[in-house]
Amino acid sequence: MRVDHLAYQRATNVAAFGFCLQLVVALTFLVYGLAVGDSPSMMASIWAFPPLLVWIGLIIVFNQHKLERLEALEEDELAAGGIAGESIFDRAGDEVRVAARRLRLLYRWALPITSVLYVASMGVLAWQMLDWLGRTTDDATDVQFIKTDGKGWLVALCLSFTAVTFIFSRYLNGMAELKAWQNLRAGAGVMVGNALVLLAVAVGVIFRFFHVEDVLEVVAWSIPIFMLVAAAEVVLNIILNIYRPRVAGDYPRPGFDSRALSLLAQPDSFVRSMNDAVNYQFGFDISSSWGYQLVLRSGGWLLVLGALALVSLSTMVVVDGREEGLRLRHGEIIAASDGQQVHDSGLFWKLPWPLESASLYDVTVERDLPLNGQEKEPPTRSLWGKDEIKLVAGDVMEPFIVGRSSMAGDEVNSVGLALDEAGVDTEADAGFGSIHALVDIQIGLSYRIRAAGEGEEEGLLQYLSFGSEQRIRGSRLTERERALKAVAVSEATKFFGGLGLDDVLSAERAQLSGQLLERIRKAFDEHDTGVELLAVTLPSVSPVANLASSFEDLDIAMQQSDTEIAEAQRRRVIVLTQAVGNPGMVDEVLAAIDAVNAAEDAYDTAVDTHGEDSKEAKDAAEVREQKTLDAATLVRRGGGGAAQLIARAERDRWVDLMEQRTQASRIRGQMSAYRAAPELYRQWWIMQAYNRNFSNLRKYIVGISPERMKVNVSLSEYASPGTIYSDTLLTDEDSP
Repeated sequence: MRVDHLAYQRATNVAAFGFCLQLVVALTFLVYGLAVGDSPSMMASIWAFPPLLVWIGLIIVFNQHKLERLEALEEDELAAGGIAGESIFDRAGDEVRVAARRLRLLYRWALPITSVLYVASMGVLAWQMLDWLGRTTDDATDVQFIKTDGKGWLVALCLSFTAVTFIFSRYLNGMAELKAWQNLRAGAGVMVGNALVLLAVAVGVIFRFFHVEDVLEVVAWSIPIFMLVAAAEVVLNIILNIYRPRVAGDYPRPGFDSRALSLLAQPDSFVRSMNDAVNYQFGFDISSSWGYQLVLRSGGWLLVLGALALVSLSTMVVVDGREEGLRLRHGEIIAASDGQQVHDSGLFWKLPWPLESASLYDVTVERDLPLNGQEKEPPTRSLWGKDEIKLVAGDVMEPFIVGRSSMAGDEVNSVGLALDEAGVDTEADAGFGSIHALVDIQIGLSYRIRAAGEGEEEGLLQYLSFGSEQRIRGSRLTERERALKAVAVSEATKFFGGLGLDDVLSAERAQLSGQLLERIRKAFDEHDTGVELLAVTLPSVSPVANLASSFEDLDIAMQQSDTEIAEAQRRRVIVLTQAVGNPGMVDEVLAAIDAVNAAEDAYDTAVDTHGEDSKEAKDAAEVREQKTLDAATLVRRGGGGAAQLIARAERDRWVDLMEQRTQASRIRGQMSAYRAAPELYRQWWIMQAYNRNFSNLRKYIVGISPERMKVNVSLSEYASPGTIYSDTLLTDEDSP
């Protein structure tokens, strides 16, 4: 073939077509994945975007080759018209061959830079995909691996583009046999890579028809690993191109030209390599034997026989003892000959795939559903705990409303409104917090699909009709699980709303799970959920937020209050026993004292109302006296401190009375002496008063009449010697 600008123009056009096909593949699966929410489709599109750099590099290189050939053609025409075979191009060299110089610069810089960008984009995207896939396996995140329900459309797209890209890769590989088009091997490798990725996705989706979901997940993990392997090969090519010797005038092979993918674009080379390997191992040309040729000639028929066997096997469905199955035709449930839509354990037949399919459901597996927040790991705290509860990402623990504690004091009416002592509604004044409380409660459900029994409606059909397996973006729960959660939370809210704070935290704590189990089970049956509720667990029941310490302080305060009350009662018993004497008479004596106080109040009321001299006041006074006597009699009978106090009071009263009688008798005895000499009697008692009251003073007795007496008093004996008062004398004073 003549290598001229037309050859490179054709290569440029083929490279441009490859770019468009690559872009169509990438955009098709990206749009489809975003539209239906299919993760494998989006991952396949991510693989298809970086190879666009390869096609851009090939377009630029082949276009520059075309320009270089046109420049060479012009040079040959000018050289043919030169003088003596000498032209300006022979003298100027690369200064005039601009296109050739640019072509060498492309091979030296542009293609290596394109290869580096290709490697970087492949590595970054592969790393992001692996990180995303890792987060899908972590329950603490909201990232989910979503699979579309339109399996048939996805298989059709994958197989169609697989066929197109593989055929185009074979076409490119054939063109690359020529030296001028050898760079198209890189495009052939890219296209066969597309075919491999899309074929793997198609195989994973096909396995989903047989309810094998793990294959597609393995394919999803394989795509980024495949990208990393391809990027590693490109890095190795770039390094080897630096040290690989080349013949003068020969252009280096681009770094993004993958040898491994180019080899996969020629499957017939595998057959030749296998034949050579077999011949080498056996030591003779076994590939020319009749047996080997028979296998080669009949291989297609064997594949057809295998396909027929698979189709035949797809008509037979085996349901084990733990499962129940459904026969589906384009999504519609097909009933058996006996009218049963759900097939029990055993064998049933259906039309071959894809005309009909079967769905098997394990009705014995227990499923868990957290209602109010799921913890990241099993709790290690105490009953209430002081550590913050760590939930998985996206979960929120909403508190439940319960009635207030019985220690609030006021009564609660039938609708939960607080009442004061007069029975008046105090909700408006007391506020919400005085009649309700909030409690953090974790609730977990354990359930399974209800198996169909004799005379019972098929639980599997109710289970499938109650909701779908789809998940909204950012949610870990399916639509069915969200509906079950809504029903259960509604019943739990009504149940806890009828309990008090004391019942939830202490008194009824052990019975909460059993009572809630019956309520939720009944609600599930009423809503035809098709599930059998096995257990309701309450891993955590505690006061909201960080109020656990306050409740612990309240308990300590209550214990201290009980201790103080017990101590007061003990002191009361001691004091009353000491006062009454006989412990058995304490209540009787207290009742008698209360009767005395009541009689006293009745007397005061009668006096205030009718007057002190009224008949009512006198009757009340008589009653008071009688009650007082009765109480005093009881106190004396007890013989305690009160009786002793009364006895001492009576004794002191009689002693005072006797002393007063003695003094009165003494006075009556002195009346005769007073009558005989009144003045002498008076003077004698005056002297006795002076003696008793002024015993420490000097007393002078003068027998002269005061009118005839004049007394001079000197203070010298009281003045200190040597002072200004030592010679001072008191002035004369007349004595009275």
